[in-house]
Amino acid sequence: MSERSAEQIRAELAVERRRLEDDVDALHAELRSVVPYLIAGVAALAIFTGGKGLKTGARLIWKIL
Repeated sequence: MSERSAEQIRAELAVERRRLEDDVDALHAELRSVVPYLIAGVAALAIFTGGKGLKTGARLIWKIL
């Protein structure tokens, strides 16, 4: 038998769940900070490849993503 009670295990799970939710929130914040750079990069790539044709630019962006 386990030395811990069901309430102790539930409390530990709740603490772990809160910690994981904090980690997920931190990851979302990091992703939100990267999105503007990603959009700017894709826009610059589209402008750069625009002279070579729309299909070529779309194909290149698809390969990168």
